[in-house]
Amino acid sequence: MKLYLGSHLSWYVPGQVSQMEIRLAESVSLMKLLAQLGLPSTEIAIAAVNGGLVRLADTQVTDGDRVEFHPPVGGG
Repeated sequence: MKLYLGSHLSWYVPGQVSQMEIRLAESVSLMKLLAQLGLPSTEIAIAAVNGGLVRLADTQVTDGDRVEFHPPVGGG
């Protein structure tokens, strides 16, 4: 599985990388993936799998998927 972390989300993972490849032996829920990576779900505003928007709570991913997480955007 290919994972892309937008904006500051890379701060939560070792090495602060924004892209990584993760081997999955079986499908896993996005919520479980976030927990394994130490990413707080409250920091995720947009989640996409293979280019389509998905809900964190009810989406499973497999080894061949591309997953993107993006935080909320603010300004002022």
